Amino acid sequence: MKREELEAFGLSKEQIDKVLNKYHEEYDPVKKDLEAAQEDLKNEQAKTSTHETTIRDLKKDLEGFKDADVSGMKKKIEDLEADIRTKDADHQKEIADRDFNDLLKESILASKGRNARAIAALLDVDTLKVSKNQKDDIAAALKALSEAEDSKMLFGEPDPDRVKAGSFIGEVRKDNAPKGDTLRDAIAEHYNRQ
Repeated sequence: MKREELEAFGLSKEQIDKVLNKYHEEYDPVKKDLEAAQEDLKNEQAKTSTHETTIRDLKKDLEGFKDADVSGMKKKIEDLEADIRTKDADHQKEIADRDFNDLLKESILASKGRNARAIAALLDVDTLKVSKNQKDDIAAALKALSEAEDSKMLFGEPDPDRVKAGSFIGEVRKDNAPKGDTLRDAIAEHYNRQ
Protein backbone atom coordinates (compact mmCIF):
# COMPACT_ATOMS: atom_id res chain seq x y z
CA MET A 1 0.00 0.00 0.00
CA LYS A 2 1.34 3.38 -1.04
CA ARG A 3 0.55 6.95 0.04
CA GLU A 4 -0.50 7.92 -3.49
CA GLU A 5 -3.12 5.19 -3.58
CA LEU A 6 -4.65 6.44 -0.31
CA GLU A 7 -4.64 10.05 -1.53
CA ALA A 8 -6.56 8.90 -4.61
CA PHE A 9 -9.31 7.65 -2.26
CA GLY A 10 -9.58 11.16 -0.87
CA LEU A 11 -8.19 10.53 2.59
CA SER A 12 -6.62 13.34 4.58
CA LYS A 13 -2.93 13.43 5.51
CA GLU A 14 -3.68 12.43 9.13
CA GLN A 15 -5.86 9.51 8.02
CA ILE A 16 -3.21 8.36 5.55
CA ASP A 17 -0.52 8.50 8.30
CA LYS A 18 -2.70 6.45 10.69
CA VAL A 19 -3.51 3.86 8.01
CA LEU A 20 0.15 3.59 6.96
CA ASN A 21 1.34 3.32 10.59
CA LYS A 22 -1.16 0.53 11.24
CA TYR A 23 -0.18 -1.12 7.98
CA HIS A 24 3.56 -0.97 8.85
CA GLU A 25 2.94 -2.32 12.37
CA GLU A 26 1.48 -5.46 10.89
CA TYR A 27 3.47 -5.64 7.66
CA ASP A 28 7.08 -4.92 8.84
CA PRO A 29 7.42 -7.91 11.24
CA VAL A 30 5.99 -10.22 8.59
CA LYS A 31 8.35 -8.72 6.02
CA LYS A 32 11.34 -9.26 8.37
CA ASP A 33 10.28 -12.86 9.02
CA LEU A 34 9.90 -13.41 5.27
CA GLU A 35 13.35 -11.97 4.56
CA ALA A 36 14.87 -14.13 7.31
CA ALA A 37 13.11 -17.20 5.91
CA GLN A 38 14.36 -16.39 2.40
CA GLU A 39 17.91 -15.98 3.72
CA ASP A 40 17.65 -19.33 5.56
CA LEU A 41 16.34 -20.92 2.37
CA LYS A 42 19.30 -19.57 0.38
CA ASN A 43 21.72 -20.94 3.04
CA GLU A 44 20.05 -24.33 3.03
CA GLN A 45 20.09 -24.43 -0.78
CA ALA A 46 23.82 -23.65 -0.73
CA LYS A 47 24.37 -26.42 1.85
CA THR A 48 22.32 -28.84 -0.24
CA SER A 49 24.33 -27.96 -3.32
CA THR A 50 27.57 -28.52 -1.39
CA HIS A 51 26.30 -31.85 -0.09
CA GLU A 52 25.25 -32.93 -3.58
CA THR A 53 28.71 -32.05 -4.91
CA THR A 54 30.32 -33.99 -2.06
CA ILE A 55 28.09 -36.99 -2.71
CA ARG A 56 28.95 -36.92 -6.42
CA ASP A 57 32.67 -36.74 -5.61
CA LEU A 58 32.39 -39.59 -3.12
CA LYS A 59 30.54 -41.72 -5.65
CA LYS A 60 33.33 -41.10 -8.16
CA ASP A 61 35.92 -42.05 -5.53
CA LEU A 62 33.91 -45.13 -4.60
CA GLU A 63 33.79 -46.23 -8.23
CA GLY A 64 37.58 -46.28 -8.16
CA PHE A 65 37.40 -48.88 -5.36
CA LYS A 66 34.62 -50.89 -7.01
CA ASP A 67 36.92 -53.80 -7.82
CA ALA A 68 39.08 -53.42 -4.70
CA ASP A 69 39.55 -56.39 -2.38
CA VAL A 70 38.39 -54.94 0.95
CA SER A 71 39.12 -58.09 2.93
CA GLY A 72 42.62 -58.18 1.44
CA MET A 73 43.17 -54.56 2.43
CA LYS A 74 41.94 -55.28 5.95
CA LYS A 75 44.31 -58.24 6.18
CA LYS A 76 47.21 -56.13 4.92
CA ILE A 77 46.41 -53.40 7.48
CA GLU A 78 46.25 -56.00 10.26
CA ASP A 79 49.60 -57.45 9.14
CA LEU A 80 51.20 -53.99 9.08
CA GLU A 81 49.84 -53.21 12.55
CA ALA A 82 51.20 -56.54 13.82
CA ASP A 83 54.61 -55.74 12.28
CA ILE A 84 54.60 -52.34 13.99
CA ARG A 85 53.76 -53.95 17.35
CA THR A 86 56.53 -56.53 16.86
CA LYS A 87 59.08 -53.86 15.93
CA ASP A 88 58.04 -51.75 18.91
CA ALA A 89 58.44 -54.75 21.22
CA ASP A 90 61.86 -55.56 19.70
CA HIS A 91 62.93 -51.93 20.08
CA GLN A 92 61.82 -51.88 23.72
CA LYS A 93 63.74 -55.13 24.32
CA GLU A 94 66.88 -53.64 22.72
CA ILE A 95 66.59 -50.55 24.93
CA ALA A 96 66.09 -52.73 28.02
CA ASP A 97 69.12 -54.88 27.07
CA ARG A 98 71.27 -51.80 26.50
CA ASP A 99 70.21 -50.29 29.83
CA PHE A 100 70.88 -53.61 31.60
CA ASN A 101 74.32 -53.97 30.02
CA ASP A 102 75.22 -50.39 30.97
CA LEU A 103 74.06 -51.03 34.54
CA LEU A 104 76.03 -54.28 34.66
CA LYS A 105 79.24 -52.61 33.40
CA GLU A 106 78.86 -49.73 35.86
CA SER A 107 78.25 -52.16 38.72
CA ILE A 108 81.29 -54.25 37.80
CA LEU A 109 83.45 -51.10 37.67
CA ALA A 110 82.03 -49.92 41.00
CA SER A 111 82.86 -53.28 42.59
CA LYS A 112 86.44 -53.01 41.21
CA GLY A 113 86.09 -55.87 38.77
CA ARG A 114 89.25 -56.55 36.79
CA ASN A 115 87.70 -58.36 33.80
CA ALA A 116 84.10 -57.42 33.00
CA ARG A 117 83.57 -60.24 30.47
CA ALA A 118 84.81 -62.94 32.81
CA ILE A 119 82.70 -61.62 35.65
CA ALA A 120 79.59 -61.32 33.44
CA ALA A 121 80.09 -64.93 32.29
CA LEU A 122 79.88 -66.09 35.91
CA LEU A 123 76.61 -64.22 36.55
CA ASP A 124 73.11 -65.56 35.84
CA VAL A 125 72.39 -62.72 33.40
CA ASP A 126 68.93 -63.99 32.35
CA THR A 127 67.69 -64.01 35.95
CA LEU A 128 69.18 -60.57 36.60
CA LYS A 129 67.51 -59.13 33.46
CA VAL A 130 64.01 -60.10 34.63
CA SER A 131 64.66 -58.97 38.18
CA LYS A 132 62.36 -56.28 39.59
CA ASN A 133 65.27 -54.54 41.32
CA GLN A 134 68.18 -55.06 38.94
CA LYS A 135 70.62 -52.69 40.59
CA ASP A 136 70.42 -54.31 44.02
CA ASP A 137 70.37 -57.84 42.63
CA ILE A 138 73.43 -57.18 40.44
CA ALA A 139 75.26 -55.68 43.41
CA ALA A 140 74.39 -58.72 45.55
CA ALA A 141 75.53 -61.14 42.83
CA LEU A 142 78.82 -59.24 42.38
CA LYS A 143 79.39 -59.21 46.12
CA ALA A 144 78.86 -62.96 46.25
CA LEU A 145 81.36 -63.44 43.40
CA SER A 146 83.92 -61.16 45.03
CA GLU A 147 83.72 -63.17 48.25
CA ALA A 148 83.77 -66.63 46.63
CA GLU A 149 87.15 -68.37 46.68
CA ASP A 150 87.06 -69.39 43.02
CA SER A 151 86.21 -65.91 41.68
CA LYS A 152 87.57 -63.34 44.12
CA MET A 153 90.73 -62.95 42.05
CA LEU A 154 88.60 -61.16 39.42
CA PHE A 155 88.07 -58.24 41.80
CA GLY A 156 90.43 -55.69 43.30
CA GLU A 157 92.78 -52.94 42.21
CA PRO A 158 94.61 -53.45 38.88
CA ASP A 159 98.28 -54.50 39.01
CA PRO A 160 100.58 -51.44 38.94
CA ASP A 161 103.21 -53.14 36.70
CA ARG A 162 100.72 -54.28 34.11
CA VAL A 163 101.99 -54.18 30.50
CA LYS A 164 100.13 -51.43 28.64
CA ALA A 165 101.18 -51.92 24.99
CA GLY A 166 102.43 -54.61 22.69
CA SER A 167 102.95 -55.34 19.00
CA PHE A 168 103.22 -58.36 16.80
CA ILE A 169 107.03 -58.05 16.44
CA GLY A 170 107.64 -58.29 20.12
CA GLU A 171 107.62 -54.72 21.37
CA VAL A 172 106.48 -54.97 24.95
CA ARG A 173 107.33 -52.31 27.46
CA LYS A 174 105.94 -50.75 30.55
CA ASP A 175 104.68 -47.16 30.42
CA ASN A 176 107.81 -45.77 32.05
CA ALA A 177 110.37 -48.07 30.36
CA PRO A 178 113.21 -46.37 28.43
CA LYS A 179 113.32 -46.86 24.66
CA GLY A 180 116.26 -49.20 24.70
CA ASP A 181 114.37 -51.84 26.64
CA THR A 182 112.38 -53.17 23.70
CA LEU A 183 113.26 -55.95 21.31
CA ARG A 184 112.94 -53.63 18.31
CA ASP A 185 115.33 -51.11 19.86
CA ALA A 186 117.83 -53.90 20.61
CA ILE A 187 117.68 -55.15 17.00
CA ALA A 188 118.03 -51.61 15.63
CA GLU A 189 121.01 -50.97 17.87
CA HIS A 190 122.64 -54.24 16.77
CA TYR A 191 122.35 -53.31 13.07
CA ASN A 192 123.60 -49.78 13.74
CA ARG A 193 126.84 -51.17 15.21
CA GLN A 194 127.69 -53.17 12.08
